[in-house]
Amino acid sequence: MNLSFSKSFRRNCLPLFACAFALLCSVFQAAAFIDATLQMQLGNPSGATNDPSNHNHYLITRTVEAMDYSDTLGEPVWVSWDLTSGDVGNSGRSGSYFTDTTLPAGFYEVTDNDYNGVGGINFNRGHMCPSEDRTDNVTDNDLVFYMSNIIPQAANNNQGVWGNFESYCRSLASSGNEILIICGPSGFGTNRIPSGKAVIADYTWKIAVVVPLGASNAVSRITTGTRVIALKIPNNNSVSSAWSNYVTSASQIEVDTGFTFFTALSPSIASALRSKVDGQSTPPPSIASFLPASGAVGSNVVIMGTNFSTASAVTFNGVSASFIVNSGSQITATVPANATSGLISVTSAGGTALSSTSFVVTGGTVDLALTTGHIGNFTQGDSADTYTITIANIGSLPSSGTVTVSDILPAGLTATDISGTGWTGDLPSLTATRTDALLAGASYPVITVTVSVATNALSNVTNSASVSGGGDANSANNSAIDPTFITPLNTGGGGPVAVITQWNFNNTNSSVTSPAPTTGAGTASLVGGVTSAFVSGTGSTDSGSPNQAWNTTTYPAQGMGDKTRGVQFAVNTTGYQNISVTWDERLSNTANKYSMLQYTLDGVNYLDFAPVTEMVAATFETKTNYLGGISGINNNPNFAIRILAIFEGTALNTTNTNYVAIGTTSTYGSAGTIRFDMLTIYGAPLTNGTAPSITNQPQNVTTVAGSNVTFTVTAGGTAPLTYQWLFNNSTALGGATSSALTLNAVATNQSGLYSVIVSNAAGSVTSSNAVLSVYPTAAPTLGSASNSGGQIHFSVTGVPGWKYAVLGSTTLTNWTALQTNTSPFVFSETDNLPRRFYRAQYLP
Repeated sequence: MNLSFSKSFRRNCLPLFACAFALLCSVFQAAAFIDATLQMQLGNPSGATNDPSNHNHYLITRTVEAMDYSDTLGEPVWVSWDLTSGDVGNSGRSGSYFTDTTLPAGFYEVTDNDYNGVGGINFNRGHMCPSEDRTDNVTDNDLVFYMSNIIPQAANNNQGVWGNFESYCRSLASSGNEILIICGPSGFGTNRIPSGKAVIADYTWKIAVVVPLGASNAVSRITTGTRVIALKIPNNNSVSSAWSNYVTSASQIEVDTGFTFFTALSPSIASALRSKVDGQSTPPPSIASFLPASGAVGSNVVIMGTNFSTASAVTFNGVSASFIVNSGSQITATVPANATSGLISVTSAGGTALSSTSFVVTGGTVDLALTTGHIGNFTQGDSADTYTITIANIGSLPSSGTVTVSDILPAGLTATDISGTGWTGDLPSLTATRTDALLAGASYPVITVTVSVATNALSNVTNSASVSGGGDANSANNSAIDPTFITPLNTGGGGPVAVITQWNFNNTNSSVTSPAPTTGAGTASLVGGVTSAFVSGTGSTDSGSPNQAWNTTTYPAQGMGDKTRGVQFAVNTTGYQNISVTWDERLSNTANKYSMLQYTLDGVNYLDFAPVTEMVAATFETKTNYLGGISGINNNPNFAIRILAIFEGTALNTTNTNYVAIGTTSTYGSAGTIRFDMLTIYGAPLTNGTAPSITNQPQNVTTVAGSNVTFTVTAGGTAPLTYQWLFNNSTALGGATSSALTLNAVATNQSGLYSVIVSNAAGSVTSSNAVLSVYPTAAPTLGSASNSGGQIHFSVTGVPGWKYAVLGSTTLTNWTALQTNTSPFVFSETDNLPRRFYRAQYLP
């Protein structure tokens, strides 16, 4: 564990009067222990690395600052640091500039003498992290006099407006703020200092984020309302001394530098801070015109208007585009993929503007999308099971040339035919081809792959298929997989797979809202206000008479009530294992093609199992899901499943047509219908044996973000045992199916309860909860000081139960351990000692 240091404070040995003590406490809260971990809290805007071969963006981290140093330019391209009032003391200014001999071999080490002659052109050795921000001690002040912290800076810029703003930042710090600062040069031409060893930039820029003091780290205290001051100042001697004349936004500096600021913050907060212009209420943007008036996907469009400086988004008929802010009155945007003709919008901190005329998207692309599925149930020994492959063109142009579809069967399955209307199938290579054009928005006839299943085929296999050719421009959707459950003839000696419960919905005397099963026992019900009726089941795998299906409707409005409406089936699986479920499903033209299969272990809390997609409307498709890998479902009287409509989880921010099946020109509507038939729950009878029991429960863990954590459980019972770890008693963790659960580089949002279900053929048992507590850092904080009974007291708070030491020093150089204890604790000592500085550190 790395050492982490808190804010420290200084104390005078003289008797403390009430007013003096109040001042002491103020200094305590504002003073800072200067440490390398504080100097780059807002992130690394250029992606600089400490790779010695990186001559353009070499990352340097020191106790006083962090920087991206360019050996090519002979100067830093950015320097960042943390400033509080405790960083400003009485050490004075260093009398010398120092060559930075810590640079990698092969880097030129700029010297003080290299800047000889800059005075003749009225330029200075310009500090990025200023001397006055590091006067807490001589060592820290000397570090900012390394030549790697220096740029050629116009005298009037450096001594005037730049210095004035530095003083203003220190005044903000003395007023009870922590200032996170980053600055640098921008605009690099051919102009250099007389020695030629450093480039003279066109501008200097600085960004200061003003964060009120608090107990936690500065980043955690930043909100969308935090003040940001961004300056862009010409690097010449014609500038005025008033820094307010050069206020801009961080987004404008991003345009100038190519950097991305605030990467350590959440996207929403970072976006808000980038757009701020200090002291100004941001006016709304407006679009005056754009050129050209039409163009293909990938072409550039220049948008003219006003108030573009804080632009955060550009869209073409609602589709987000990449763009560059050229100036406050001009943006260059790129026509995005999938854009259609329509209005252009520009969104900034001041609002959103729409163009008065439409941009016309010309040309277009071919975009072939492949989906795959299978018909009916696969069982070991079957001779004519069928996979289906569908190719749709979701682009805007018809395909051209040969389209080739290839299928790869899993082990244990052998193809006996590949065919489809208009397709030329080749069985040895398991491919199908055709050359006729596929129009935009249309689909080819379905390809079927007929297979035989070996008697020893695995229970869980995956078929995969891909499409190529036809002028396709998007390979991202050219392949798909189809997980397939193969019903075993026998399951581990547990007897043949049997139907536990089945609904064929053919009993018209049954309740419409809660139809009774036709085989076995169970309860069917509607969820969330869905309504239902019995309708024809023609086209399903049901061969009964009359052939009826359960037709459901009244689903949520688009994007509302995600996973809140659908159907539910509860089945007691006591005495069974290796549970699977199949059903036939048919959509109307306006129904939602996306749904989620959920399951419950306790009859109350439902867990997501797998999304379900139906690709073609007005046709029954068979859906199969094997739940045997979830041990808690076996032998469970509270087992139930739900099939619920999903929206934002699968089709976030898409248009209506993205929710409906291929081949329909309709849009989604809540009155669309989903028809269910032949829903069947299968299982294999349990074998005799001893149910599992837990001998060693998972233990609580306390750690910090970025650490690796392992929970373990020890259980007995008849082998084989299976495991499924849960988070907060409701979320089944994917892939967490062994006796040990390892979480790598944990984050604070992974704090919570962890338990495991252990199962075998005879039953299952759930462990007790182990609590994971993840803290952002091991760094301690020191509470407010108080004085009583002739002693001074302050609290030390870190990770609960972890060990911390309080250290004292009279020189800030030699530190002595004064007390060691576990967090949280109160440190006390007599107040009649000489002036002393304090800090606390974590002891690993």
